[in-house]
Amino acid sequence: MINAVLGIVALIVGDFGEEQGKILMTSLSVSAASVLSLMMFPARERGLLGHVPIIGIGLSVVGFGLLVILVWTEFREDILARSVGSILTFAVAAGYASLISMAVVQPKYAIVVRAAYLLVALLSVMIAIVIWGEVESELMPRTMGVMSILLAAATVSIPVLHRLNRQNASHAGLSEGRKPARCVRCGSAELSSSDGYTYECGACQTRFNAKILI
Repeated sequence: MINAVLGIVALIVGDFGEEQGKILMTSLSVSAASVLSLMMFPARERGLLGHVPIIGIGLSVVGFGLLVILVWTEFREDILARSVGSILTFAVAAGYASLISMAVVQPKYAIVVRAAYLLVALLSVMIAIVIWGEVESELMPRTMGVMSILLAAATVSIPVLHRLNRQNASHAGLSEGRKPARCVRCGSAELSSSDGYTYECGACQTRFNAKILI
């Protein structure tokens, strides 16, 4: 709330000059760090992707913190500026991976999610290479362009596959008045489900699919 107030004050009070611009940039950096970190909290709480979410949260805080330092000490081409760009690149990649890890797709489509993980990892590494080195070859930008297109296609496909998975579960009538009695991870009976197929444990937040055959 304080961060939002500072940003608004910087915009409406007096003439918009360099000082107000720095305050606004600081406010936006704090907001971006908060949003990016919140993107990764659900995956961290559910134990998805191992240490990736917690590392991503740390990178987002450090990256935007260094960006604030750059704002108040003048932007310039140096090691600090390059470090900020690299750190934020990997933070965004971790945030993206954490988001798509929440999708529940059928096993035969899991390759799409794995491909998205691989593409975002490779693309972030390539961006870091470009930040730190002068790439003269045309192969790098062309390769990055192709990978970006493939990543965009996977990104669009994953929510669709997640939705289809839920619809298929609903149409198959898998619930039929029955549900698992215990969490497969911690054994808790605090289970909830919105589609009768994907269940979430209220104790450990584990999500799992259940198909009652008999």
